[in-house]
Amino acid sequence: MTDPTLAGASAVALTGLAGAYRPRPVTPLMPWRFAHRLVKPYVITAPRRPWDDVMVVKVRDFTARQLDFDESQGGLGLAVVILHLGTDAAYVVIQTWAKDFQSRLSLFRGPDLDMLRPAPSGVGPCVWELEVLSHERAAYVSNILAGGVNVEAWLDDVLDTRPSPPLDGIPSGI
Repeated sequence: MTDPTLAGASAVALTGLAGAYRPRPVTPLMPWRFAHRLVKPYVITAPRRPWDDVMVVKVRDFTARQLDFDESQGGLGLAVVILHLGTDAAYVVIQTWAKDFQSRLSLFRGPDLDMLRPAPSGVGPCVWELEVLSHERAAYVSNILAGGVNVEAWLDDVLDTRPSPPLDGIPSGI
C-alpha cells in the first residue's frame, strides 16, 4: 500500500518499478593486480546479456587508465570495478578507496564498451550496482579498517549472487 502523499504519477511510477524489478546475478572475478593497486572486479548482467573474456579485458584496460587518475587524487590502491550489462547500455562503475575515509566514484556508460563516456553529472549507481557497493563498503570496513589491513581477506570477501545449480543435477521446475 502506498502512502497517500505519493498519489498520482509517483504512485504509478513506484508500482511500475516494483513490478518490473528482478534481481540480477552478480559474478565476482579474480582480482586484478596492477603495480601498487588491487582491484576487485564484478560483472552484473540483465537477462539475455552475456559477457565474455574480451569484455573483461576491455574493462580491465579502461580501469587501469582511470586508476592512474584516481591515484593522482589520493587513491590508496584498493578499488572495486563493476561491469554492468544493462538492458539499455553497458555501464562501468569504478570505486577507489581514498584518504580520509573517502572514496572516489566514477560512472561510465555507452551503447557498448568501445563507446564508454562519463555518466552525466549527478547520476549515481543503480540498485544492482549499489548492492555490490554496499557489500564492498562492509568488506572494506571489516577487513581493512577494523581488520588490521587484511588485504587477502578483503580480496576474498566477495558478493556472488549467481543462482546455484541444483544439487541433484535436475533443473528446478521439471
